[in-house]
This record gives sequence, C-alpha cells and structure tokens, in this order.
Amino acid sequence: MKHAAADHDFLRTAGRILNSGQARALMLTGNVYDLFRLSLDDSPPEYVPLVDFLTRQWGLEGKALVVYEINGPIRFVREQDRDAVKEAWMLWRTGRTPDQIAIDRMLSSSKVSFEQEAVSEAFETNMRTAIGNPTVALEVLRQMCLCSRSTLNGKPVFKKDLIVVIEAADLLLPAGEIINLSDADRHRVSVCHDWFSDPGFVSGGDAVILLAESRSLLSQRIARLPQLLEVQVPAPAFDARRHFITWFSQDTRK
Repeated sequence: MKHAAADHDFLRTAGRILNSGQARALMLTGNVYDLFRLSLDDSPPEYVPLVDFLTRQWGLEGKALVVYEINGPIRFVREQDRDAVKEAWMLWRTGRTPDQIAIDRMLSSSKVSFEQEAVSEAFETNMRTAIGNPTVALEVLRQMCLCSRSTLNGKPVFKKDLIVVIEAADLLLPAGEIINLSDADRHRVSVCHDWFSDPGFVSGGDAVILLAESRSLLSQRIARLPQLLEVQVPAPAFDARRHFITWFSQDTRK
C-alpha cells in the first residue's frame, strides 16, 4: 500500500534531486527533530520521527534502505536487503561468482569454505564494531557503496541502489578548524570527503542523506562540497500543528 505525505514539500524536492541524479549526497536541515505526519491510504494518520518518515516513504522496490543512528547499529529497513548486501560483499571480496564457488568447493572444499567463512565473519565483525563507533560505521557504509556499484564478469554484484540515512551528521562531522578536531573527527571528515567526492559515487545510483539542524554545524570540508545539496525541512504551519495537537489528544485518551 502506498504511503502519502501530507504537505511535505521538502520530501518531494529531495525526491526530485535524487531521481534526476542532480546529487547523490543530500543534506536535510532545519526542523529535523520534529514528528511528521504519515498517512496510509485508508488508515488514520500517525506521527513519526524523520528517519522513520523517510524510510517508509522511500521503501520502494529497487532501493535498499540503510540507517545509521549515532551510537546505534547500522540497520537495514528490510532484513532481506541485509542478506543481499552480505552476499554481494562476499562476491566483491572473493571475486568469485556463485557458480565458481560451487565448483571450487567440489575441487577444494576445505580451502574455499575457509575463505568464505573468513569473509562472512569479517562482514559481521565490521557490523558489530560499528555499534557505538561512528568512525567505523561511516567507513563500512562507504565500503557498502563501493560494493554496490562493483561488477563481476560484467554483472553488478548488488542489484539494488542503496539509500543511506545518517542521523546527527553535525555530531559526526562537527564544524571547526580541521587542526582543532580530534583524530576520530578528522578521520570521519576524511572518509566522507572521499566518499562524496568519488566520481564513481557521484555518477552512481546510491544516495546518502545527512540529517542536521544546520549546514553551518557541519565541518566546512563537507558542507562546502558542491556535490552535497541542501534541502530545508520547514517548521509546521499553524494548521499542521493544530492537527498534531488534536491527534495527540485523541491518541492519549485511548
């Protein structure tokens, strides 16, 4: 069933930018910590945080949605997408197609099994290490985008486009002179600078959405990148806020 946005022009603007290929890195600024009205076609509306609003609006076929919330894990909105990315990661790292792996296993089962297990465990280790470690998380997400656009024997190893939503980007990539940042902050700025400036990423189908209250709160090495476009999330109008108050009052009485 299709989700419908109620008077959220910023969502349509962001969608047009991504669909047209005008930018693959996008920053949503302004009213990013509010609740947003989400309606199903035949159901009463509900109000959800922006991350949930975006993932439920953009949960389309052909798109794999990945969310990173600070101090949390890298999570896939659909578990099957996580499995598909892991499989693509293994193909990317080993350079073998599933048919080649099957043949190799028949010829040298122990060696190939050990290699596959090592790559699989490395993926899971990266995902675990990313929890509470934003530097690792950003690097893993960048590597996922590299994997996503890789090919093997002329075929993509991953058949969907990634949409990566990163919350609290201003805390991950804080403003300030680069020499005054901590080693971890500088490392994250470097990762994102390389990521968003990579010609392969710019011309590819993956997208990264950064959430922050203001572009000025972001490291200028990232904020000034011409590849990073900004879309303002405005505060709700009077009627929208009144609708929320009515909805909240009715909901709390249930």
